[in-house]
Amino acid sequence: MIKSFRRLQLVILVLFLFTIRSFSAFSINYHDFVYSSKYASLIVNSENGKIIHSHNAKMIRYPASLAKIMTIYILFDEIKKGKIHPNHIIKISKNAASQPRINLNLKPGTKIKVKEAILALIVRSANDVAVGIAEAISDSEENFVKLMNIKARLLGMKNTVFCNASGLPDRRQITTAHDMAILALAMQRNHSKFYHLFSRTSFKFSNQIIKSHNHVLRKNKWVDGMKTGYINDSGFNIITTAKRPEGRLIAVVMGGNTAASRDYHTLALLETAYRSISYKAPIKKPIVTTKVTSNKPMSHLNRKPDIFGILQNDQTYVVKGVRQGR
Repeated sequence: MIKSFRRLQLVILVLFLFTIRSFSAFSINYHDFVYSSKYASLIVNSENGKIIHSHNAKMIRYPASLAKIMTIYILFDEIKKGKIHPNHIIKISKNAASQPRINLNLKPGTKIKVKEAILALIVRSANDVAVGIAEAISDSEENFVKLMNIKARLLGMKNTVFCNASGLPDRRQITTAHDMAILALAMQRNHSKFYHLFSRTSFKFSNQIIKSHNHVLRKNKWVDGMKTGYINDSGFNIITTAKRPEGRLIAVVMGGNTAASRDYHTLALLETAYRSISYKAPIKKPIVTTKVTSNKPMSHLNRKPDIFGILQNDQTYVVKGVRQGR
């Protein structure tokens, strides 16, 4: 009896020490993550556009593959206008096929349906397909980048410059967590018919099942979509949308040291945000953007409603002097 009790004490002690060690290790990683020079985060209530949490949200960062969300947004625009059909074929050019990994390893001349291409970007983050989409819409990636930057200004993404359709490294290609939240909310509101595609964690292509590496999405039922991104300069980025009885939220986390720490931190921020909603904690100022009221460049416009209001505005305008890509 005494021996059994001692064994139990030993097991409890070992488990306690293991727990303390794990917690300490996480605390160190968490500290390094939050205070790294690449870090930024933002939590927005997508039902009213109000900011719940913000840290370095307007500091310049690199989007990495989060840029593909804009590529997909423009593709959805074209489908919505009837210019492209999900069953239309995209023929992969030599330029598209030459894009570095991550990709589908498509050869020049390979044909892929638009609906497959969409999932290739969402699930696989395929760079070759991103360029294929850009060329199918605008004949060249360079021309497509112009559309990306015009759309960014139209949505109020004032601190974003796109230089390619994939998010591959380019020091001129910049954004902020604030602007990425604007893009995510625009996708939810303006392309709600297609938004469920961002919840996909796998798809079949060429007799292969291709799986997502977005573990936040794969392992949490209340997370309903969005995308990851990584290049050396950006660190590990992610946009996550969540839907629970307390409300619907968008989380943007940029600059993670590892994918695992980024994912853990994202879920922790969302849990805290949902608790603040439940307890009706004070909310920060609404996310702001520039209201479009005329054909003048945005620098001439001063009114700043929250993001919820601006995305209801369908007016367009002319953008002058936007620095384009390569």
